[in-house]
This record gives sequence, structure tokens and C-alpha cells, in this order.
Amino acid sequence: MPANRTHQYARETAASTLLSGVHDRERREERDIDKVDLQRARRYGMKEDGKKGREKYTYGGVVFIYDPRRNVAITSWKIGEASKRSGTNVTTPIMLEKHKFESKEQKKEMKYQHKRLTLLLNEEEGKSQWTSHSVLVIDMSGSMRADDVNGARCRSDGVWMSLARDYVEDLLTKGLRGPNDLISIVAMKEEAEVIIKCEPTSWTLYNKLIELRECRKLKPSSHGFYLPAIAKAEELLTYNTSASCALSLLFFSDGKPSDPKPDHPVIVSNMGKLASKFGRRLSVSCIGMAEKSADFSTLEDMVEEAKQYGSIASFGKPSLDADSLSHIISGLASSLTTSRTEMTELRTGELRQVRMDIVREKLHTLDSEGTWKNYAVDDESRYVWNFWAWTFNGRRTGGFTKIVSRRCMHCYSEDELHSCADCKAAFLCRGCFREGNTFVDHKASNYGFESECDSLLKRIAMGSLLHKEEEQIPSFCIAVKDQAFGEGAERIVRKVRFLDPANGDYIGPIMVAKESRFAGEYHTQMAYHKNFMRTQDIAACFGRRFNDALDEAEKYFNAASQAFIRGLPRIVFIEPMVVELIDNESEKNILIERYLVGDYKKFNSNMGFVEDEVKKLVEQMNNLGVGVTSEPQQGIDLGIIEEGSEEEEETDDEDEDEGGEELFDSKEVEPGEGDYGDLQDAYFPQAFSHFSYERSRGNFMVVDLQGVFSVKDDGSKVYELTDPVIHQHDRLRRRSRRHDHNRGSKVGKKWNFGRTDRGINGMKAFFETHKCTDACRLLGLSEVDAEDV
Repeated sequence: MPANRTHQYARETAASTLLSGVHDRERREERDIDKVDLQRARRYGMKEDGKKGREKYTYGGVVFIYDPRRNVAITSWKIGEASKRSGTNVTTPIMLEKHKFESKEQKKEMKYQHKRLTLLLNEEEGKSQWTSHSVLVIDMSGSMRADDVNGARCRSDGVWMSLARDYVEDLLTKGLRGPNDLISIVAMKEEAEVIIKCEPTSWTLYNKLIELRECRKLKPSSHGFYLPAIAKAEELLTYNTSASCALSLLFFSDGKPSDPKPDHPVIVSNMGKLASKFGRRLSVSCIGMAEKSADFSTLEDMVEEAKQYGSIASFGKPSLDADSLSHIISGLASSLTTSRTEMTELRTGELRQVRMDIVREKLHTLDSEGTWKNYAVDDESRYVWNFWAWTFNGRRTGGFTKIVSRRCMHCYSEDELHSCADCKAAFLCRGCFREGNTFVDHKASNYGFESECDSLLKRIAMGSLLHKEEEQIPSFCIAVKDQAFGEGAERIVRKVRFLDPANGDYIGPIMVAKESRFAGEYHTQMAYHKNFMRTQDIAACFGRRFNDALDEAEKYFNAASQAFIRGLPRIVFIEPMVVELIDNESEKNILIERYLVGDYKKFNSNMGFVEDEVKKLVEQMNNLGVGVTSEPQQGIDLGIIEEGSEEEEETDDEDEDEGGEELFDSKEVEPGEGDYGDLQDAYFPQAFSHFSYERSRGNFMVVDLQGVFSVKDDGSKVYELTDPVIHQHDRLRRRSRRHDHNRGSKVGKKWNFGRTDRGINGMKAFFETHKCTDACRLLGLSEVDAEDV
């Protein structure tokens, strides 16, 4: 918030001269209170009603009693020294005017409409219309009276002022909030009191916040207990059972809680339980309103606990300054806007329902803790139906390919299988084979139609049926953990294990299941998986071309250099699969891929973030004394996209399988000039993104590279990546529209990479931060100016 934004306003004084009675003069002289202090208090002080029609003002550590009927000061006294370094002794407080309606009638009508709308939105049918709900917990203990905040009359006043100005007024003025965004406020004292419950954001609510700055309705006093405040916040956050609104919890306090010390773990645990109910849908922000030396450990632990369950959580410690607090609150308002955007379907503007069947576990929970659900052949109500992969040939967008099921075609057992000698895609188990079952019927034609064996052979030849090695799919029985251990903008993540059909033991690699965090029907989920698998498979094709290019570059160097080049990192995208499951007669599907073990990192993003560039910037800023963090905002270690959510447009498989120009440029690698003395492993993710742009003739770019860098037992180095983003140049969209218009088909269906595809803007953002290294020069890549993209 700009420092000069002060809303210069003060109460009008009825007379230019303040009269002082004998008693008042004696008390001021006795207590060393200047008459000017009383004038300032009447103009800027916190006002409350006194006895016998008098008014009580508190300002600058002084309380004085004033009779407005006679314009006479009655008495005054000090309540403690105001800070000499900050607060009203240093700056004039920022005073905000109430919103002025055009007439008294309009003001009355707006108050009525606000009250009426509040009632309607709190009915069950009205709750589905909520876009967001912010619960604000404000510490109103006695210590919040401290007059040490520049631009405010005390700590609590600074909170109310910033909320009114930055969380309501600004957003209403900019059109970023409206009546469907609800606000609740809890006053934290010895007991928690709800002073505003689920009211729409409006100018009437803004005026209420202005009134709360005064002491007429609410005054800092006594103690502030966290436990009842968190309990009351939970009541409010769970009040609306509709799962389509974004949630935010803002917790303001000036230090450690008044709760007994043994309750500290309970406070933190309760925050974790609250976060586990909502995960990423809930953003939690704790703001410490006190000097730097204050004990904020409880607030910080609350934030860390919320993060452990997937909530977007932050701790803010503003300087004792209203503008510093405004910066933090404005940022929190932006976070809520981001959450609302995530939950909105871009094509229709409708709110998406977050799944409420998700049970979340704390990060780093052991696999032995929690519950698992088995899908096994001996369970008739719960079993695996099919595995699916994705195929892409470089000219077409590809399609789902069913994976050969290595199970007995009679009883679905996996025990000592015998395969058909011709198609290798039909099996008999040991038991059925001993009972005399053979492949005769399988190979026989049926009334002139092709046999099942011939049908399978044809599908294998056409690429619609695919064999997978046993190392990739050790069995067709799996176990899925009930508790999700990760959550991103679009997906939740669970652990998955293959099961030994004979004894139920875990076998094979650890897998993860990625499912949409939004409610949807079976086919909607499959469309979601299609977008993910297509993007990852195309990225994997670019990865193979990149690795081939490194191999080609060897021929330009001597034997020693060739050995060095063979030791440079390669790019590999792990292969996902979709598993169709039957669970109590209902169909469901999950996307699974191998769990990446190691130090998971994001190497670049879909809007220009580059890991090394950020680290250099952080180092420079820290040298200048500016504290920043080098961690990009991202999810947990599983490739959960944060920059934006993905949204699948309707597609027709027929259109997707149509031919087109080659995706890749097949030119040979010609390394650029240089001594290549600086080929660092860290350069290769950025070089790969650059390579994908140049080798696709500037039509595509693979970014948002995230995963694990590892050195294998044989010494080879590899970046194993997942969840990439592909940018498509805008000229392809224009060309696709012209082509589709001429054919009379739907627009832009050929290449659809979802909302994370930022097109030419994403490409420009990459080249604005990318600096070519020896890795780029080794591959013969050209320097690219962002303006030329």
C-alpha cells in the first residue's frame, strides 16, 4: 500500500475553543496533561459513550471525559505511557470516513438489503451461492490497547483500519469482491465471541468495520485465549456444507496465548485438524501484531501445522506500521482471489465442487499408519478392471491404449499363467489349465467372424492394445491408501502399492495415485486424465529427442570428450497409467505413476521462474539487506502444479487422431563454438525447455519442469520429471481456427494443453529469464530474444 495513502480525515469539532472546568484544569496540572492533548484526543481518539450523556476519548495514552452539550472537558487521566518511538506520539492516525450514501433513504435501503441478503445467503439454498468465506479472528485482549502502531491509535485499531481499508474497501472499489463473498469476525478474549456472522461484503459491512475501530461496541481488555477462538472459527468454517467456496482464516494476535502452557500442543493440533478437513481449499494466515521481540512461536507452529495438511498457510510479522500491515492484508486478499479462481471453471464461470470425501494425512506420515483399500481378484466387490496407457506418434495427439491384462481369461487368477502362443494376450492360470481348458475356443472363428485371438492381434498391430513388462505392472491387484498426503491446484495424491496375488504382500515400485480434487462423473475424470497423460507423453517425446541430440553431439568431439558427454544428464518423464477400478459396483479411475524418491525440486515454471536465476536474485537482495525467500510457491514433492489449474475442453477422438505436420524438426545437431568448460548438470533442465522450443520450430515449449535429479549405480545422470506444462504458440491456435472453420468442426481441438498453457506469453516469460549456457551451445541452440518469440 502506498505510504502516502492516509485518508486525511478527522472528526469535526463543534467549537474552535474547548472549554475547561476547574476540576479538569486541576487534574491536568496534577497529571501533567496538556490541553492540546485533549483537543487531539477529541479529533482522533477512540470514542465510547460515557455516563450522563458524556463522551469518553482515548488517545496517546490519555483518557478524557467530555460533555458535548456544554463543550466542556470534565476530567482526564493517563492509562500508561504511549510509545516514544512509534504510535500517536510519532504519526497522526489514519482516519477513515464511512461510506457516504446518496441520501438517508438510500442508506436505510442498503442496510435493509444487506440484512435481507444476509438472511437469504444463510439459508440452505443460499449457501450454494457463496464464492468465498473469510473468518477473521481478532485478538481483543488488553495488550492490544498498546499505542505503538504508526498510523493507528492502538494495535487493535490498526487491525480494524487495515481490514476495512484493504480487505473490504479496496476490493469493493476494484470489483474483486461482492455480496457472494462472506465475512465472519470472532473477537478473541477470555471467551470467543462472534460479532459478525456470515455477512456479505458490502459498503454496509465496511461501515460496520469503521464503527468497530471505536470502543463503543468492543474494547480491548483482559486475556486472549486461543482454544475457544479456534473452536469458534471451526464452527464458522464448517457452517456451510457446500464445497464450492474458497475459505480463508486470518488470525491476528500480539503474542503468545493466555491459555495454560500445557494447552500449546492442543492449540497446534486443533489447527491441524481444521486444516485436514479442507486442505488447499483453506488458506490460513497468522499475523503477529507486536514488537519483533514478542513470542510468536504458537502462531508460527499453527502455520506450520496447517501446511502439513495441505492448507496454504503463512505467518506475517509486520513492522508496527499501518502501511506494513496493509501490505500483508492486501497479499492475503490476493491469495483468496487465487483460491477462488482455482475453484472456478473458466469456460462457464461456474463454481467447481471440491470433493468432500478426501481424508488427508500429515506430511511424512508412515505408510504403516492409516488405512488402505485393496483391489484384489478374490474380492468380487472391489477389483481392478483395466490398465490404460497413452500413445503418441509425433504427428497426432494420440489416444488411450489398453494394456494387456495378464490374468486368466476364465477365473482372473494370476497364478502360473500360460499364454496363447499366437497373440500372447490371452492367458490361462495353472488351475484352469489343469482342468483341461485350452486356447481352442479363443482361436476359433465364430459364425464367420474373426476369432478373439485374431481380434487381439489386430488391435496389437494397430496400437490399441499394448504389452507392458512385468517390472512396470507386477500384478493386477493394488492397494490404495485412504488418506491423501498431497494436494495441488487440481489434484490430490495418495500412495499406491502393487499386491502379490498369492499372499497380499507389497511388491514392485512404490506408486502414487493422482486424482482430481473436484467432484465429477466417471467420464469427466477420464477426460481429466487424458489431458495429463497426453501432455506428459508429448513431453516425453521431446525428452527422447533431447537425449538423442546429446548422443549426436558426440561425433564432433574426440574420444575423451565423447566419454564426458555420455556422462551428462538425460531427461526422462515418468510414464503414467490410468487404472479403472470397480468399487461396490461403481466405476472409478485413478491415474498412477512411479513415486519419485529423492530431493524433489521445481527447476522452472510455466511463467518464467528459473531456479538458478531466483537464487542469484535472492543472494543479491540479501546482500542489500532485503529479506526474501528463494522457495517458489509450489505444492508437495509430487509434481502438483501451482501456477494454474488445468481444464479439459471437450474433444472428439476422431479429430484428435487426424494427421498433421510433424511436431519435431529433424535437423542434425551442430554444436556451437566454445570450449565447453562450463557444462554444469544444473543447466540441462533450462536447455531442454529451450530445445523443445527450437526443435518444434517455435510452436511448442515444455516447461514447469519438476522432479528428481539422481545419479544411477552405473554413474549415469538423469532428471526424472513429471507434471510438465506445454505452451502452444498463438499462431497454431489461429491456424487451427481457420482449419476447423473450413471443415465446420469445433475450434481449437487439435492441441489442448489446459489452463496452464500460457501460449506466447509463457514462452516470452521463459526467454526473459533464460540465459544460454554451454548446454545450449552443445546442442546448437540459438540465442532467442523474448521480443522475437
